[in-house]
Amino acid sequence: MGPSVSDLYHRAAAVIDLACIRHNLNVVRAKAPGRKIIAMIKANAYGHGLMQTGAHLAAEGVDYLGTAFVEEALELRKAGITIPIITSGPFSKFQIGLFIENQIDFTVGSTDALHLISESAAFYKKRVNVHLKVDTGMMRIGIRHSNADLLFSAALKAEKQVNVVSVFSHFANADSEDLSFTRLQLERFLEAARFYERHCLPKPLLQIANSAAILRMPESLLDMVRPGIMLYGYHPSPHSATAASLRPALSLRAKVMYFKVILKGSSVGYGRTWTALENWGAVPLPVGYADGYARGLSNKGQVLLRGRRHLVVGTVCMDQIVVCIGDGEAYNGDEAVLIGRQGDEVITAHDLASQLDTISYEVLTGISQRVPRIFINEKREQEAISK
Repeated sequence: MGPSVSDLYHRAAAVIDLACIRHNLNVVRAKAPGRKIIAMIKANAYGHGLMQTGAHLAAEGVDYLGTAFVEEALELRKAGITIPIITSGPFSKFQIGLFIENQIDFTVGSTDALHLISESAAFYKKRVNVHLKVDTGMMRIGIRHSNADLLFSAALKAEKQVNVVSVFSHFANADSEDLSFTRLQLERFLEAARFYERHCLPKPLLQIANSAAILRMPESLLDMVRPGIMLYGYHPSPHSATAASLRPALSLRAKVMYFKVILKGSSVGYGRTWTALENWGAVPLPVGYADGYARGLSNKGQVLLRGRRHLVVGTVCMDQIVVCIGDGEAYNGDEAVLIGRQGDEVITAHDLASQLDTISYEVLTGISQRVPRIFINEKREQEAISK
């Protein structure tokens, strides 16, 4: 037998089960049969590891990988990933050559940006792929839906330099209970896209559905879908929780490296925010806010140790937390779980987000780069570590 996951790290690690990502991708395919899939892996694949997750999703046959910025896309290309990549965020004119040289698709939300791209494409003697962004209510990048004809017409005039792969928009609140504004956005988007029908032109692929819409709005699936958070096992809001069974892919673990007894009346940590009422056992764990375990979890976060929940006491430090185990047992080398399952107990990123008054996205993407990622598969036949 090979080493256990616990043998593969010294102090803390984020363990990513690629089988869970595969399961969640299959949920997308079941919800959006026949649609092309842009797998969103921006922000270090939502904290799960950009290159390894990207390679896994490429091997699973997604049509596109989606990043926010060209820098992320370049990391994927340098890792040998060759499938199409779209960046959804803004870029400067000085980066256009990087897109063209590395065959990375542009998101274009203005005629000015389109003009710069077409000029560069002509210089390189290339025809480049673009995705035209229509703002239907998000109020970020993208041409206003009522003016979308201007962008579509400009793209037609530049068709020797640019190939319009898709036209897309983004929902502002498809994760809300009330979907009326989301339906209005869809209506605005479809009306804008009728430009091609009105002018008897071939229609590009249409895409607007994010994770929330994939799970809740089948009428929004159109030609392509853009799953993000659901690929990693989390629902974008409680309103989609009954729509599918997703499997969280990431667990955050740390090693017990010290044990001590906190005497009755003794305070713990910076600011002395917690005081022991009895003589209680405690274990400092070598993980802190610099690793992404938020300071806001001071005196209220919980950790699983030997299958039981224990309270984080005192202020979360940059590199350590202290966990009160009362009269429980712990030994150096024991594995503690900060996010994930141990025995019958489970702590999710959503649980931490609720305590922090934020969302699971922020908890996951906040796990810092100094935490090594360990990748496993469902049969545990292959294990690898990346720092």
